[in-house]
Amino acid sequence: MYLKSKLKTLSGWGRFPKIKTNELTPSSLDELLEILNDQRGALIARGNGRSYGDSSINQNLTITMTKINKFIEWNSAKGELTAESGTLMSDIIEFCLPKGWFPFVSPGTKFVSLGGAIASDVHGKNHHKEGSFGEYVEWLDIIDETNQIIRCSRKENPDLFHWTIGGMGLTGIITKCCIKLKKIESGWISQKTIINHNFEETLQSFYENENATYSVAWIDCLSKGKNFGRSVLMTGEHSKKEDIPRNLELFPKGKNQNLSLFFDMPGFLLNNLTISIFNKFYFNLKKFFSKEIIHWDSYFYPLDSIKNWNRLYGKDGFFQFQCVLPESNSSQGYIEMLSIIQNESSGSFLAVLKNFGSGKKTLSFPEKGFTLALDFKATKKNIQATKKLIKIAIGLNGKIYLSKDTLMDKNDFRNQCRDQQIESMRNFSNNRFQSEQSERIGI
Repeated sequence: MYLKSKLKTLSGWGRFPKIKTNELTPSSLDELLEILNDQRGALIARGNGRSYGDSSINQNLTITMTKINKFIEWNSAKGELTAESGTLMSDIIEFCLPKGWFPFVSPGTKFVSLGGAIASDVHGKNHHKEGSFGEYVEWLDIIDETNQIIRCSRKENPDLFHWTIGGMGLTGIITKCCIKLKKIESGWISQKTIINHNFEETLQSFYENENATYSVAWIDCLSKGKNFGRSVLMTGEHSKKEDIPRNLELFPKGKNQNLSLFFDMPGFLLNNLTISIFNKFYFNLKKFFSKEIIHWDSYFYPLDSIKNWNRLYGKDGFFQFQCVLPESNSSQGYIEMLSIIQNESSGSFLAVLKNFGSGKKTLSFPEKGFTLALDFKATKKNIQATKKLIKIAIGLNGKIYLSKDTLMDKNDFRNQCRDQQIESMRNFSNNRFQSEQSERIGI
């Protein structure tokens, strides 16, 4: 018999908004099925809580899957891992990296669960070359609204498979899956750093380095004049064995979180002045690093080195805005967005630009073009500014990332989606699996 649900205040990683919910954390598949057979009303599954807003919370019932996290099978010949959906990316890397394997696609944190990675169809710095996480899911098991476990793949129940990838948990509860990993020669990344002095140079750098496996640009969103939109583009390749100095371990372990924020930082510390000073320091520092070999943890997950880094934004939390714009509209759109950030917000501490390849015809976020991600303190001023960014993005045939969204309404969502997409999604979602976000945007 499972423990009774506890009334708890939950939030996404941004700690905004905070929502009271009944939470249950099953420790096994049998316990999960017992809960589903016993509970009534809407619910949503939740992984490790690394989506930013309210997409993994339901006020009636939130089922946290972190204890359903066992490895089931490892196929060393094919590089395929079968594991339960609560398994974290960090656990996969710890197990597979010493064997010479690494996830094909990883987001900006290694503390995301497998179920969350599939539901969000997460992307990394290599989407333009290798696509999103769903490309490397061989099959998955999902519990539907009748509490039946269904095996899905590209050949078996293919429509449910495709709409579950990027479906934000609305098609059911993912219980386990099989993913394919990438064979690598070392746990190091050969990084090249390119300095760009304005936004047009930044876009041009992406085109000139489109053959790089990994690429991401940090944007100084507060620079003005001739330096408007200046950036640091960092490309990366998995280092070859012969390129690693002898004094370095070939497959190093993950770095410890030696720094931790135990309290909420004062919210006033992050403002246009302090962010501008940091941006100038970071931009000038990067001028001295053109080529170097980087630890995998530092390249893929720089913020993971600080435990509870989300407390940096103060007790009221923060939210992230991420959109993708078509290539033809990226220059116009992002220049307009950066102007709004400078003139109408308190600045974004984190602003990164990536290049996307072709996307899917489902709710999955990535589509061909450039994607910009921005962090904002949760204030009325920043909320109003970000609502303008949403309108600009959608008006330019862009798209908002649901795993980061906290502010879209039903009209915004309908305007960014084709009616056919929404109706197709509704064929696979139902009233049983709902989140606060899905209610807000009307899926």
